[in-house]
Amino acid sequence: MISLDHSNIHQEIQQYLKKINSIEFPERRGNNIEYMLSLKRGIIHKGPYPDVSIFEASNRIFSDIVILFAIRQILLNPQLGSIRLPFDQYEVRLGAENGFDIEAIKGDEKLVGEAFNVAQSFFPDKKRKMKAKLEKETTCDYKILIFNADAVLNPDYYRQISTKSMIYLPVDWQKGIADVMRRIR
Repeated sequence: MISLDHSNIHQEIQQYLKKINSIEFPERRGNNIEYMLSLKRGIIHKGPYPDVSIFEASNRIFSDIVILFAIRQILLNPQLGSIRLPFDQYEVRLGAENGFDIEAIKGDEKLVGEAFNVAQSFFPDKKRKMKAKLEKETTCDYKILIFNADAVLNPDYYRQISTKSMIYLPVDWQKGIADVMRRIR
């Protein structure tokens, strides 16, 4: 679990991107089937998930990127549509398979959230599953569902239908990476 706030969000993102850039992709060998199998099964030995294949690492990395840039976005501007989040710090689980991806507590107020990065074709099913998981949680004041903005045709629609009990946050992570890279140069 990582605690993210104004003091460390940019550094955590930069360190994470550096880990991603340490990954060496498998050399292309053999026919397409053999190469695809090496991508799906071959262990990469580097990056944030060194003990999995590039295929599995990619799935986890893209979800992590959505989480990191969502928290950056929230910390820079906690006003999400008509909802203003009161939290100064967020606890995140990168690569999480259990529990919630995001949690925050301030005084008596609590937030939980789930995040994912999917293709448009998988968005409806993934949204349904993650929304159902969040709806089961009854002890939170805020619930947030975070996803890649390019998974939907109209990200603004999701911002507009957000309520305190189900905030939708589409994240343009490609723009976020470009912003971070500009700061580094």
